[in-house]
Amino acid sequence: MVDQGAAARVPEPRAEVAPEDLPADQQIKKVAEWLTEAQRSGSSLPGAEVARRLKVSPRTGQRRVTQAEELLEEQRRAQGRGHLRSVRQ
Repeated sequence: MVDQGAAARVPEPRAEVAPEDLPADQQIKKVAEWLTEAQRSGSSLPGAEVARRLKVSPRTGQRRVTQAEELLEEQRRAQGRGHLRSVRQ
């Protein structure tokens, strides 16, 4: 007899959270992803488009773009200094 209670549990697929429902810091990370995609395709991502996608005011959309650009720049600086880190413990 097989124990039905011991069956392996399969995790439920996580539903994608709508960008407008994310907290501000997660919205900034999402906008950073969008900016990276836009840069790869050779186009720009205006604040108005971000505002439309996030369902926020145009001013907030532009603010998220600025914050995402700052986040990406900070990440680039950190990557650039990676080889300069001390190996001493």
